[in-house]
Amino acid sequence: MLEHRVAFRRWSLVAVIAIVSAVAVWATSPRFTLDVPSLEDDWAAISESSDQLAELARFTNPEEQRFRPGWIAWNYLQWNTLDAPDGLVGPNLWNVVRMLVFVVGLTLLTALALPRPRRAWDVALFPVLAGLPSFLVLMVPKFSRDFARFGTQEPLLLGGMALGGSLLVLAGRSLLAGDRLLDRRRIAALTVAGGVLWLIGAYQKEASVCVLPLLAAVLFAGRARLTSWPRLSSGRRIGLAALGAIVLLPLMHVAVEIVRIASRGDIVYEAEVDSGRGIVRGVEVLYDWAHEVLSPDAHLVVYGAVALTVLAALIRRRLDVLAVGALAAGALTFLFAAQSGAAVSRYYMPLYALCAVALVLSLARLPRIVQLAALAWMLLAFVPPPGVREEVRVWTEEERPEGALVTSVAGLVDSGCTVSVGGLDVETHAALPVLVALERRPADTSCAQGSPYFVLGTGTHAATLTSTCAPNRLAHVLQGGESMGLYRCSRLRAEPVDDPLFGVVEPETLVALTRLRAPAAGY
Repeated sequence: MLEHRVAFRRWSLVAVIAIVSAVAVWATSPRFTLDVPSLEDDWAAISESSDQLAELARFTNPEEQRFRPGWIAWNYLQWNTLDAPDGLVGPNLWNVVRMLVFVVGLTLLTALALPRPRRAWDVALFPVLAGLPSFLVLMVPKFSRDFARFGTQEPLLLGGMALGGSLLVLAGRSLLAGDRLLDRRRIAALTVAGGVLWLIGAYQKEASVCVLPLLAAVLFAGRARLTSWPRLSSGRRIGLAALGAIVLLPLMHVAVEIVRIASRGDIVYEAEVDSGRGIVRGVEVLYDWAHEVLSPDAHLVVYGAVALTVLAALIRRRLDVLAVGALAAGALTFLFAAQSGAAVSRYYMPLYALCAVALVLSLARLPRIVQLAALAWMLLAFVPPPGVREEVRVWTEEERPEGALVTSVAGLVDSGCTVSVGGLDVETHAALPVLVALERRPADTSCAQGSPYFVLGTGTHAATLTSTCAPNRLAHVLQGGESMGLYRCSRLRAEPVDDPLFGVVEPETLVALTRLRAPAAGY
């Protein structure tokens, strides 16, 4: 009977993972229609990841204000394997792998943290509860956009550490079971796979150190198993010590790098270390912007996690340390993100995911009527998915005009046309030459001498470049989103123009000075 229950739980968990993973792929599938990398993040990964990885191999940090070697390694893998960077089949495939790591990791972490099922109801319910945290995260429309984007770090931060940590826990349980034969191959496989995933997650970004409260809770919850330490063989002790080193050393390394960055005074997004005052302001910014990211139902998940944790503690007269550890780790990630002073949707993902874990852990310890009521509410609130796929579709429609502009400019450049740029923001100005270099599609356009093309943004320099064109000779060719467009100047003006950067120059000179020059292959 016990073997049947164990088998049922395992296969139920596999089925839940398959269903949630299918939902994740379905929700982000509109991004498969894009055929040009994004002007946000993708271009930097394409052009910089190889050099950055080489610097990491020399044990140096390639970024002055960040420490994220796992993210750099993932960028290199995503943009230098399969058909990348010329095609997007490979990057899309790796993005699906990233989502699977997130879903499997969060589901397995929750399954291991749930209490041992005592009733047939628990055997049926707990696999469903285990899949809820990843499902709830995917049901936030803004998060679905973050999963669709290649450059978001939080999915691998959470997924890598959750899946890697879970595999290491399984290896540790085997080592602590001194009364059982040691399956060295299984333990080695769990350790290697778990260690790699843990490293990828822990090195995604500096916020990985926020896992410490959850780690402390795991150790406290597992203290009964740890009492077998004195009776273990030396080989098992060495193995457990190695597992501890795999978990703690990367976090210590990240902590040291955080101190180094903070000691220089400036951190990411030009924020400054100012004795914590920046965190207070950042929390206010994130709190005020939360309604833009989280729906009322998603807010209830966060509030419900705290409420049910308290309720379960009052009913049981004992705190669930794992639920409290998850809440504390989530709150710490929120404070960590607040230091940047910026508000973006992905900053809420770790807090929301860990609150969902705490919600499920507390729900598992409450009466059946509460469990049924909670599941019924979630079914009504999140099924069918509340606009998650539509959010990704809207994002792809925002990206598509920019990709079309990149393709058009690449064709003009390859046909020998002069293309000058002006008024673009800093990132777009740096990204355009990189992405143009990937496109090898000569345009069916003849470029007459003195008839340049302009890529104009909304910045001040756009007006100066526009003034080089004779009156009524500037024609709009293509709109590349809300912030830039492609124009053709059929004739330049004869008089000099006054540019704020180059001074008074001839129109031909300014066009030449601002001409787009795509980097050579290899960047």
